[in-house]
Amino acid sequence: MAIPTELSVLLRLYTGKQKSPTVIVQTFCDYIQKYARHYLQEAPNLVMYLNDTTTTVLQELETLEKNNKVILSSDSKGRKVVYVPQYHIDRMIQRYKDIDAKIDRPYPLATELPSGFPPSFLKPVYITTDFADMLEKGERTNAYLCQLIFPDGTPPIIYPGSISPEKLLDLSLSKIRLFLAKDESRDYIQKRMMVSNPGKEMSIKNFFVQFQTRPSESLSALKHSGDIYLFWNSLGSFIRQDLAKKTEKTPEEHSLIQSVYITEYLNNHYKSKAQQDLKRKTALKNLELCFHKPPYFFDRDTIARFTDSRGVPLLGQYKSVDLEDFIKEKTGETNPDSLPDILVFKTDSGTRYFIMKDKIIPLIVRLCNDGRKSIKDTITREWYQLLTAYQQDPAMKNSQEFERKVVGHCKKLVPVLHALLNASFIPLLAMDPAFSGKDPSGGFKLFDHGRLLSLTDLLMLNRLELLTDARILLPFWYTIPILSSILAFIFRPKAAVKEKKTVKQSEPHKKEHEKVSHQNTKEKRKQDLKQAVEQIKKDLVPEGSSLEAEIAEQLENWNRTLNMQMKENLTEDVNSLIRDYIRRIIRTIKAASFDLDRVENLAQTLVDTPNLAKIKNNDALLSYIKLYILQLIANIS
Repeated sequence: MAIPTELSVLLRLYTGKQKSPTVIVQTFCDYIQKYARHYLQEAPNLVMYLNDTTTTVLQELETLEKNNKVILSSDSKGRKVVYVPQYHIDRMIQRYKDIDAKIDRPYPLATELPSGFPPSFLKPVYITTDFADMLEKGERTNAYLCQLIFPDGTPPIIYPGSISPEKLLDLSLSKIRLFLAKDESRDYIQKRMMVSNPGKEMSIKNFFVQFQTRPSESLSALKHSGDIYLFWNSLGSFIRQDLAKKTEKTPEEHSLIQSVYITEYLNNHYKSKAQQDLKRKTALKNLELCFHKPPYFFDRDTIARFTDSRGVPLLGQYKSVDLEDFIKEKTGETNPDSLPDILVFKTDSGTRYFIMKDKIIPLIVRLCNDGRKSIKDTITREWYQLLTAYQQDPAMKNSQEFERKVVGHCKKLVPVLHALLNASFIPLLAMDPAFSGKDPSGGFKLFDHGRLLSLTDLLMLNRLELLTDARILLPFWYTIPILSSILAFIFRPKAAVKEKKTVKQSEPHKKEHEKVSHQNTKEKRKQDLKQAVEQIKKDLVPEGSSLEAEIAEQLENWNRTLNMQMKENLTEDVNSLIRDYIRRIIRTIKAASFDLDRVENLAQTLVDTPNLAKIKNNDALLSYIKLYILQLIANIS
């Protein structure tokens, strides 16, 4: 056991031996000097008390007085004395240990404290307002005493700040249990409760049996059960009514009344807490139901304004922290082999939307149905305007150009559909067990052999049909070949005629020109991506380090396999998975949108895959994947 060396601890030990809170400083100094000599070998720090003990002790006592731990003064003989309030606190701690050992002993009262006890060491606690709040928020310390004040003339009790209200409740229940075990008190109270609660006789009988034979269960039932709250209020009320008839009460009877008050107020607290918990759980269930209602996708502001069936806002029935925990739980990884229940995607405008996993395909179906007509009509009008001006659109003859046009219009007209189809979790949706072996879309086909269908297929748009629709809208003379040719020659813009002539003249060089143009475009894209990579490296790679060094460091952080061969195999498997994923999506990556958020999105998608979710060091793996993606993009050929 360690030898005490702090003066405050030694002072407490000394007052305990002297059985007095007041100590003559000189006498205490003599004791400290002897103590230091005796324990000097075990505690060398005590050497400070060997020379000029009085001066050293006085300096430390003055420091303790500034910290409001002791009170220095002089007695009638002019001697320096120190008053140690902690002496009374230690006595109260021992009193409660005695009560715990022998429950019939009464609680210590405020009248037992000396008149000169410092008020700063006594904290008033009103049972009606403060006591229940101390269950969760109260400070547990032996630095002061608490004075529990009751609403009527019941004497207040004293207890150390280290004792929790729950411990006082346990002692109170034991005192009530002791009262019911005496004479015929239990039968008398039980009969009165049965009379006042008709139809619940068996429940009341079981309540008394559980309370007296299974104390731990009765305490748990008081915190969580339904009818138990009513029974405790009845029991406390009848006990107080019987004791109120006595004009002179014994200390044990005062202690019983105090126990009843403690039990009643904490019983009401637990009842209120149970009702609030039930209300919160019901509201959270309604919150989850709201995610299953149209339009299926919601931003944070909309979620905060969700209401129940009566139109009452759900936020208020639960706290903001409950909402945050719910979203965190539902969007987090609960099962490494499947996607979270709620998924998040972001539009080009930066708005983040939340959607239930099982509502993704129904939402895509609905958005495709709603967006098909607007996209179709827009393209038809564009082509009609071009045809009336005797002009052509590359998308009229080229399927790839048509696909790009559809994607562009979808981005403008149906931004949510565009963002959803480009979300990082869409490719993983085809591999999710919840969507394998069944058709959650009700006949709507989203994937073909694990790959997302093109937007033209999803929207069921046919290039030739749209071109036909545009031509049908033209006046009849556009359909007469000779007449339309003459009119085209007259009305077609000269630039278009000149361009057509130039095209005919340069037909032999057309293929060569397209080849050079394609190479220039490809080279420019490579350079733009490399510039974007260099910009992102500034955020991920510390100054003075390099991308390769950071990759090597993060590799060691997540891959801690001791067997070198297994370590190399695991590293290669992870690298292959990253390369395959980047190879699939590289064509969709644009330099303008390739930023740190995009890299983090791609890396998080890979970390959430079933294969990588089994690796324990997720943070290091996530950092490694982000760096490795940068390396891959920087080395594209």
